[in-house]
Amino acid sequence: MFASPAGMNDEQPPHALPVALVDAELADLVPRYLNNRWSDLSHGHSLLAAREFDQLAGMGHRIRGSASSYGFDGLGEIATKMQQAALDADAVELKRLLSRFERYLRDVRIRYL
Repeated sequence: MFASPAGMNDEQPPHALPVALVDAELADLVPRYLNNRWSDLSHGHSLLAAREFDQLAGMGHRIRGSASSYGFDGLGEIATKMQQAALDADAVELKRLLSRFERYLRDVRIRYL
């Protein structure tokens, strides 16, 4: 048996996929919602390339609100950090957060309640 590296939790995989807990009444709306977020991601990359930090901050704010309404709390956390990074005009952090945004959209598993 192999020993875990220091600080690793043996009970949860280190790269667990995100799970969104979504109200079953929203099930018909979720595919469109996620498609719109993919569009936001693409637009976010364009805004970052143009250094449009004000628009990126607005996008982060809007996504933060809608994500939590739908049950995508992990996406809401990323959007909150995006908003702050945009307000700070931190292009390096925004690039990192847009990558996290993409991974989230790609990997999220939806559990309807």
